Order: sequence, then structure tokens, then C-alpha cells
Amino acid sequence: MRREECVELFKRIPESSHAQINLVLRNQAVLAVDTVARFEPHYIVFRGREGGSTDEGRAFFVPYEEIAYLRLERVVRMSELKAMYGESGFVDAEDRLTADEKKPTTEVTPSTVATPTPLPSTAVVPQDPASIAKHNLLERIRATRANAASVTGKLPGDKK
Repeated sequence: MRREECVELFKRIPESSHAQINLVLRNQAVLAVDTVARFEPHYIVFRGREGGSTDEGRAFFVPYEEIAYLRLERVVRMSELKAMYGESGFVDAEDRLTADEKKPTTEVTPSTVATPTPLPSTAVVPQDPASIAKHNLLERIRATRANAASVTGKLPGDKK
């Protein structure tokens, strides 16, 4: 890849997404970009980490000719890709689905949620973590079922 191509690609990708760019080198090594410091005539200088490691904040000086391609390491919608190339107004199925998710939904208010009943003082309190977790899960299930019964008038799973 030449310098001009690399700089052009970085300009097309929104700056907020630069930290999600991976440079894949010709030898298939992956370098995760954190921040680009400079575009020099023969190499790029950036801070980041090697793929597969947790060592962050390393400095890399990578010759442009070693870069095979850039990869944006997140889900990218078609409308975002088209916007990177100046095309606007494209609405794909993913955008329509997201618009449906943004519609207001009815929320359960805290007053409608049934609180678990406290254990009687004579009840045996479990001591091991597995029994405690099981007890807590059963109480949450009972509370959810009680809440569903009070809202709909019947228990979940009941037949007509």
C-alpha cells in the first residue's frame, strides 16, 4: 500500500473509529491502532498493540509497503460504508430494524414488580454459595411469575 492510499483510507474512516482499525500486514500479523501520530513519507507512526496481546501503548513504525489492508474491527452498516464515500440517504434493513428498536416501549415500573417474600425466621438459611444462588434464582422466578399473573391474570405457560 502506498502512503497516499493509506492516508486516504484513514481520512474516509471517521476519526472516532480510528481506535477500532487494525492494520493487517503482508505476513498476516495484526496491529491494532490506538492513535496515529504521523504519516511519514515511507512509514506510518502510531500507538497501539499487537493482535493477540494485551500490551497496550506500544509505538509502531510500519512501512506502508508492509500493510496489506486495513480492517475496521466492529460491525459496520452499509449506510456507514456508503457515508464514508460521500453517498447519503441509503437506508438498509439494519437501519430499519434499529429504527424499530428506538420506538418507545412499555416499561415495567418498580411499583408493579413483586418483591420476593422474606424467609420466615424458622427457615433454614442455606450456607453454601450454590444453595444461596439456587434460592435467589427460585425467588426471582417466583416474583416474576407473580408479577406476570397480576398483570395478565394468568401465569406464564398456562393454557387457554
